[in-house]
Amino acid sequence: MATDTVPIAERGVATLSEQAWERARCRAEIIGPLAQSETVGHEAADAAAQALGLSRRQVYVLIRRARQGSGLVTDLALGQSSGGKGKGRLPESVERIIRELLQKRFLTKQKRSLAAFHREVARVCKLQKLRMPARNTVALRIASLDPLKTTRLREGQDASRILQGVGGVPPPVSAPLEQVQIDHTVIDLIVVDERDRQPIGRPYLTLAIDVFTRCVVGMVVTLEAPSAVSVGLCLAHAGCDKRPWLERLDVEMDWPMSGKPALLYLDNAAEFKSEALRRGCEQHGIRLDYRPLGQPQYGGIVERIIGTAMQMIHDELPGTTFSNPDQRGNTPPRRWPP
Repeated sequence: MATDTVPIAERGVATLSEQAWERARCRAEIIGPLAQSETVGHEAADAAAQALGLSRRQVYVLIRRARQGSGLVTDLALGQSSGGKGKGRLPESVERIIRELLQKRFLTKQKRSLAAFHREVARVCKLQKLRMPARNTVALRIASLDPLKTTRLREGQDASRILQGVGGVPPPVSAPLEQVQIDHTVIDLIVVDERDRQPIGRPYLTLAIDVFTRCVVGMVVTLEAPSAVSVGLCLAHAGCDKRPWLERLDVEMDWPMSGKPALLYLDNAAEFKSEALRRGCEQHGIRLDYRPLGQPQYGGIVERIIGTAMQMIHDELPGTTFSNPDQRGNTPPRRWPP
């Protein structure tokens, strides 16, 4: 492994509060498409301003920031100093009232309108002698809610199904990197210590495959159990040019596949539903979709390539444990490679 390291800047993916992150994500969803247009007329800017609770001038400022940025959600996050004229924050006491009323009064089958909900917020704030938030500010808090959860709580499970994956069928793909599947497996191999040749344990393989081309685009091997970290490392490897990595390993081969996926199709393991993965993917515009519970066949593409890799390990490497007792028979694991 190379000893020289490059510092990684923390752009706010991990440090922004949930409220600040949702506000930045909402801005990116609305401002991003406008920033890609050559010109943005007043009508489009006014529509964005209405949705975000901002002025037309502020929308144009955000468009300029998006064009000058790196295409990330945090390009449109508020700076550390968010006070002063035009600030987006409310006093925490008011934010707490909005959060509580969202749960008790808005996310219910009564389906209160924005106007009615804003009146309720204003009434409670007035009773507590607090500054009443503007209607657009309340609308922005509503817009930051999870649309699937909002629809399910207000309109029922049936209405929310249209926002979910289509009947457990993986989304169709028509181009490379349109959909990438990621999965893990424990490798059927016992790793030994380099010096004392004592067993350390079985490593884990995390692998990403492009569904359209059936090419492996990234991988990582760890001794730690699968986590958001191993998923992130696999995604980083998928996006990188493989040539420097192969040269460091002294491997002569071509591995031209690299790039950022548009969508990750995953199972329902905890590491695939972590806050870290969700924010990281939102930061880079990567969508997440999940297999239906109890339907492993919908991850068959990545699982087949993992099965092929495990068979190669059984055939080629000493130290294999095989995948199950039937395969192992009376053969003990070869713990000490020659």
